[in-house]
Amino acid sequence: MRFTLEIGDKEKSHLAFFRNALTGSMETKVDGKRVAKQSLFSPSTHFSFRTRRRYEFLVGQTEPHKVVLEKERPQLFGGFRPQTYRVFVDGQLVHEQTGY
Repeated sequence: MRFTLEIGDKEKSHLAFFRNALTGSMETKVDGKRVAKQSLFSPSTHFSFRTRRRYEFLVGQTEPHKVVLEKERPQLFGGFRPQTYRVFVDGQLVHEQTGY
């Protein structure tokens, strides 16, 4: 799963998301800087009872925005089935995508 978004009106910030379906590792970058990561070597990447994870961060200097990245997986065999990703900017849903 991979997607990119542009956030902001006057000050543009570029959000890039990547998740490897094979290993479960995940990385989110804003303007080239890592803001969220799920490591291949972390046990919580592969074994977790939670079906939803939220990552919150701020983007922009002169025009700050609160961004929430939400990842939701199915209850059973979640790593082997499509997952849903949602991006909220200042509380508004701006992107939703389902896939591996």
